[in-house]
Amino acid sequence: MVAALQTTEADQTIGEAEGWLLLTGSQLEQQQRADETLALVRDWREAGQHPSWPEVSARGPEVKAYHSQWGCFRLHNAVVHRSWQDPRGKNNILQLLVPRVLRPQVLQLVHGSVGAGHYGNAKTLHRLRGRFYWPGCRRDVELHVHCCDTCTAQKGPAQRSHAPLQQYLVGAPMERVGVDVLGPFPLTDSSNRYVLVAMDYFTKWAGAYAVPDQSAATTAERLVEEMFARFGGPCRAPQRPGAVWSQVFGEVCRRLGVHKTRTTPLHPQSDGLVERFNRTLATQLAILTSQHQRDWDRHLPLVLWSYRTAVQESSHCTPAALMFGRELRTPVDLVFGSPPEPEIAGGAAMDNFRRLRDRLLVVHDYTRQAQAASGVRQKRGYDTRCRGRVFTPGDRVWVYCPVRKK
Repeated sequence: MVAALQTTEADQTIGEAEGWLLLTGSQLEQQQRADETLALVRDWREAGQHPSWPEVSARGPEVKAYHSQWGCFRLHNAVVHRSWQDPRGKNNILQLLVPRVLRPQVLQLVHGSVGAGHYGNAKTLHRLRGRFYWPGCRRDVELHVHCCDTCTAQKGPAQRSHAPLQQYLVGAPMERVGVDVLGPFPLTDSSNRYVLVAMDYFTKWAGAYAVPDQSAATTAERLVEEMFARFGGPCRAPQRPGAVWSQVFGEVCRRLGVHKTRTTPLHPQSDGLVERFNRTLATQLAILTSQHQRDWDRHLPLVLWSYRTAVQESSHCTPAALMFGRELRTPVDLVFGSPPEPEIAGGAAMDNFRRLRDRLLVVHDYTRQAQAASGVRQKRGYDTRCRGRVFTPGDRVWVYCPVRKK
């Protein structure tokens, strides 16, 4: 089947462009004779005698593999082939016995050449076995595919590695605020297309503000006016990736005395609290908005009201109770009345400020303990599935770079 590779002028041009060595039948014969192992196999085949085991027992595993397949070898146009029955059919295929020096070229041709497709182990091995053979070709295919720089750069690893969970616990309201922009949504009648989300990590108090764009100037202005001016500036605020955002938001943090932290680009888990709220917010808006979906910004306050009065699993309290020291009235309270206030030592003589202060001290202390326990459970569950890798200085690694040319 592969008696000779007939080279035309067009084939030669393609081969030179790809860096291949195009071989004729006589050149393949010469390459087989130059290979120490295949030269021995050719001598066996030309002599027509099956060598005895003592003659090959002291030789390497490749010679022994050829010796065990003595009856399958054929001489076709002076080139040695192996007759192999295709598992898919009844026809026998003549596979060229490839000299060791030509195997890298064959592997590149069946895996990375034009039309080969850079497929995985199974498809590449099937393509190779349709034309070529040598002992251990399966292992060589797997190694070649695994070490292919093009495949590694474009496809990445089959299994993503996950390092153990690194937690960032906070102990007071507005100590750390996460910021994100959700959208784009359908353009509303007020010309809004995005939602600016700001969330306090301790109380889980969420703010969501409709904005016309996601520019750094618009985002920074709404953050200061809607979040920081009402509840005070945070001690730390994660910085979103982006050169413009970094410049403007960095200036806001500098003026307010806020310590700016960084989140990992293209890794939403580094700001998981905000990302999880984004999913909840998008779901609630989809439930409340009308069919034409251009009034979603009018429903933001109602979604926030319901979220702020819902008990959080990690803190066992509502965001409103942790932020204000009291629960916000909901429609059920308006219908059935608010529940009675719990009794606090000191009775009616204690002023409202002290009552609120003591109440917040108690609930904040309880929340810190609950969040710490919740963090331990989350880390234990996450780390059981992580496949982290430890890198040392000097290791060669691949860096994911998703930047596309415009």
